[in-house]
Amino acid sequence: MEEIIKSITQAEEKAEQIKAEALSKSAEIAEAAETEVRKIADKCEEECKLYREKSIAEAHAEADRQYTEAIEKKQAEAKAYADSVIKNTDEAVAEIVRRVTRGSC
Repeated sequence: MEEIIKSITQAEEKAEQIKAEALSKSAEIAEAAETEVRKIADKCEEECKLYREKSIAEAHAEADRQYTEAIEKKQAEAKAYADSVIKNTDEAVAEIVRRVTRGSC
């Protein structure tokens, strides 16, 4: 009977030792996992920052391109309008010049 009790006691001690080792190992694994998570989070944060900066730069470049394109288009439209208006002013200018030079205003 003593041998059975001794065997059970040894088994319980062995189980406690295994449990303590498992807890220690799980704590090490958890710490390593937390360290890895911090590294991944830092890397993701840096990548997001770079992506955000790149996206902002691209948006500014696209806005500048669209602005330049719009200005050029409106300049061309204004020139075409001015040219068409000037074409139709020859008669009026001639009349004004005639009145000024002849003195009948």
